[in-house]
Amino acid sequence: MPSKSILFVFADEQPQVLDGIRQILSRRQNEWDVDFVSSGPEALTAMKRNPVDVIVTDMIMPGMNGVELLQKASDLYPGTVRFIQSGEADRKVILESIGIAHRSITKPCNPETLRSFLTTSLGLRELLNQQELHARIAGIGALPSPPEIYNQLMSELQSESASIKSVSEIVCRDISLTAKLLQMVNSAFFGLPSHVDSVFQAVNLLGLATVRGLVLTAGTFSQFEFPPLSNMSIESIYSHSLAVGTRARKIAVAIGLPRPMCDEALMAGMLHDVGKLIMLTHFQDELREVLRLADESSLPLHEAERKVMKVSHADIGTHLLSLWGLPDTILEPVALHHDPQRMPIPQRSILSAVHIANALEHEEHDGEKTNTASRLDQDYVNKLGLAAKIEEFKETCQPEQV
Repeated sequence: MPSKSILFVFADEQPQVLDGIRQILSRRQNEWDVDFVSSGPEALTAMKRNPVDVIVTDMIMPGMNGVELLQKASDLYPGTVRFIQSGEADRKVILESIGIAHRSITKPCNPETLRSFLTTSLGLRELLNQQELHARIAGIGALPSPPEIYNQLMSELQSESASIKSVSEIVCRDISLTAKLLQMVNSAFFGLPSHVDSVFQAVNLLGLATVRGLVLTAGTFSQFEFPPLSNMSIESIYSHSLAVGTRARKIAVAIGLPRPMCDEALMAGMLHDVGKLIMLTHFQDELREVLRLADESSLPLHEAERKVMKVSHADIGTHLLSLWGLPDTILEPVALHHDPQRMPIPQRSILSAVHIANALEHEEHDGEKTNTASRLDQDYVNKLGLAAKIEEFKETCQPEQV
């Protein structure tokens, strides 16, 4: 296997920090070629000279900042995995890099954590580039585009003048999206104290980050309007996805993830089964065979999918969301929510929250239809030190009656 080339663009890192990164990454010296430069123009020159698999850049640099560099890198070398790091632990940096960076990381980043991120992102790229997945996607005339309202909302959120009022006005431009958003907000899963009948009120109660995830999910589901199969429908996928998203956010809070990651857990949970929508709308014949095999052989759906289609709904959904430019923090749980141990280094993360939330939701609602006990990866949960908390999560995640 050829080695992967990783280019670091660090303008002001201390020598000891760079030495620490070199030391940690040297453990993969047979697989990774690592180089360091100190500016955007130097990085572009290096990328022109030799192909680069991964670029990791500072946000703040003289002349050309990290977002500008990654935008140029994306235009010139779209296959390169793009990381951005910043010492500003705020939402502004994340919003500026949405659709450009595959992952935003806080500076300074622990070298071991950085190594884990690099390993996972390279693994995701290999998953998304697998031949069978491309063959399946190539059979679709066109994949859905990101919801227009979501794109407008992202632009507004990046504006210094963003407000609850301005965000609400954007959402209100789409009547069907407004209805779907209010339906979501008034779900028992959010446990709000009273019925919400205005978008402004919903945004005010839930916060901009949560509404961003709800808008993307609602817009995604609104693009699919096809007849259901006998035991699968858009409505059932939608209901399950909303439940997993809200559970995932509560679990993320319970395991101590930072606020931005808890918000992303909500979005990742709500989007984890988006691949099922594509299967339901574009691969109905194969899906019928998958459902028959899963029922007759008592197989989990994703295993039956691989036997019939060579890929799973998790693979297909990750491919779609990667085309939309969503960050790796969302792609990882979508890709691995059934197989979390494919992560090189198990750690409490958004993936942990989504995996547990999905397993608990299936356990509660599938009954005796499938082998739900196997949905929760007990070995993975044990490694995270969370086995004793599963019953607590079940109680925490119960919908509140309003």
